[in-house]
Amino acid sequence: MTRRWFGTDGIRGRAGEGPLATAFLVRLGRALGEQVLEGRQAGSAAQRPQARAAAPAAASAPPAASTPAAASTPAAAGRPLVLLARDTRESGPAIVTALAEGLTLSGMEVVDLGVLPTPGLPMAMRARGAARGIVVSASHNPWRDNGVKTFGPGGRKLTDEQERALEARVEALGGEQDADVPAELETGRIAAAPREEPGALAYVEAMVQRFRHLDLGGLRLTADCAHGAAAVTAPFVLKALGAEVTPLCCAPDGRNINDGCGSTHLALLSSSTAGKGYDLGLAFDGDADRVLMVDGAGRSCTGDHMLGFLGEWYAAHGRLPQHTVVATVMSNLGLERMLSARGIKLLRTAVGDRYVHAAMVEGGFGLGGEDSGHLLFGAENDYTGDGLYTALRVLEGLVETGRSLASVIDAVEPVPQLLLNVPLAARPPLESLSLLTQRVSEAERQHGDRIRIVLRYSGTENLARVMVEGLDAAVVKALAHELADLWRSQAGSPGPQGASV
Repeated sequence: MTRRWFGTDGIRGRAGEGPLATAFLVRLGRALGEQVLEGRQAGSAAQRPQARAAAPAAASAPPAASTPAAASTPAAAGRPLVLLARDTRESGPAIVTALAEGLTLSGMEVVDLGVLPTPGLPMAMRARGAARGIVVSASHNPWRDNGVKTFGPGGRKLTDEQERALEARVEALGGEQDADVPAELETGRIAAAPREEPGALAYVEAMVQRFRHLDLGGLRLTADCAHGAAAVTAPFVLKALGAEVTPLCCAPDGRNINDGCGSTHLALLSSSTAGKGYDLGLAFDGDADRVLMVDGAGRSCTGDHMLGFLGEWYAAHGRLPQHTVVATVMSNLGLERMLSARGIKLLRTAVGDRYVHAAMVEGGFGLGGEDSGHLLFGAENDYTGDGLYTALRVLEGLVETGRSLASVIDAVEPVPQLLLNVPLAARPPLESLSLLTQRVSEAERQHGDRIRIVLRYSGTENLARVMVEGLDAAVVKALAHELADLWRSQAGSPGPQGASV
């Protein structure tokens, strides 16, 4: 059973439309609250026969060094606590308000942490024992888009099964078919607005404390914060640890997030860093859960490069369980070859950090991620993807080993890879496209382990994605275009082929 509104990373779309319209968001908030209460009641029923256990113990400028008193404030009147956060998009506050309405109606205690990197929310949830958390963000998408990412206890993303159950509850309340909010759900009817607290301040303090051993003195860095959530956190943490930092794109206006900047547009960071005496540059995405880098010459350092470096460094220190790094099917074969030469296994998953996360938890692995720069660390960071944490771990490794970022880039020699985005009129199951699947089988028999083919549908757009990778660039290019043409001819195309990457 597929999910209707939730994709590979929550709900995402054009702000104000479909599942991001006010009526749907209020229903979603209420459904989330009902799901929490049902789980709590089920847990209470299961524990009823047992003896009762003892009760548990109870920024546009650099943040002040203090811990917010509210961090230990329990949910009012014993109501389950739900934390909300967002990036800098213009539509964010209205979406937070709509979600808070539904949550409050269902009996939740709601706290709005304001602009905060996505990984800061799980951190706050664990510190405060929150029942649910929601980040309003569309990550690296343009400002007109937005999204909803939901987190369960401990700051873990909801499972596919939980998301399907949540969708069923929303559907029962009216789904997105009814644009009107029933009187009992109408936005503005709930008198108590969510309490607002400066979540970024606590996040900055926690990161500085965690990396207090790391001395970045003498390093000159650029930091492109994409006019997003990193703007209120990353420069302050890096400076507090001793680095000389030149912030870029740290003036969000609600519409400039990811606009020609950040991890999806490295040209700005590269030109601002190359040949100007900087050691390296960092580029975050809109919600700061991923990071890419450039070296002093402006060359790109991707997630694959960082996984290769960190995998080798962790293994040398006995910190890489089972000598295994987890990555998706989209990571370049060059990473696999580099790790294999050092006795490290690469375990591949489907595309999406949720699948990397699941494989890491199931196998007890300590390092994984995607080439996009979304890296996850095991128990050391509660399996949370955090762009700033990733950057600090890489910087820590460079400082300890004395290596340059240039050497990290050179260590992973990518093999030719081509990704084609193919607009489609329909999305038939891949197994039903006989000509396409037969051609893939033929190519794999012909080229063996000298080629790798990945065919999938986009999780957020009506696109087919064809990825071909191999040792011969000419073969890669020809086969990728052949498969794209076959897919288009069998499934139908609404227009010209999308751009290749």
